[in-house]
Amino acid sequence: MTRLLTTVAALLAWSALSFYVGFASGDAQRNASWLTKQTTYERQAKEALQAAQARGDALTTGLLTLQTQINQLTTEKQHAIKLATTGRVCLGADALRVLDKSPGITVSGPPQTPGSAAAAGEAIAAHTDFASHFASDTDIGLWIIDAGASYEVCRARLDALIDWNLGLVSTATHHDY
Repeated sequence: MTRLLTTVAALLAWSALSFYVGFASGDAQRNASWLTKQTTYERQAKEALQAAQARGDALTTGLLTLQTQINQLTTEKQHAIKLATTGRVCLGADALRVLDKSPGITVSGPPQTPGSAAAAGEAIAAHTDFASHFASDTDIGLWIIDAGASYEVCRARLDALIDWNLGLVSTATHHDY
């Protein structure tokens, strides 16, 4: 989109400069023909920009709708998993130690503070004593729901980005949540 805006701005600047140079040379007929062509090019560039913006708006709206549906379903499933699980130990300290610092996983979890969540999570995990830690069946269920929701949001965003680049309007709302 930025490239399109830059192209339109460059085209407008070039057409203004070229018009001035042509007008100064006194060839009115050539200038009139050139001006007609430039007006056509400018109109086409403006229409292309407006179409790209409309596609982007449609994809954004679909993506926001889908993300709202995913968030709603995630909340419902988190509530349901808490009712369906007992809180019994599912993974002990040894298993948590193995999982710690695996790709995308920090067993102790990042703190709820601003800044780099990954760096903050690593700092806490480095000082974690796993002897007294365990993951319950509820913890595992909630993690699975959150991982699935994160995957779906990421997939929808990538689909929307691909659709925008391909010139498609919207496939971001085709899922039933």
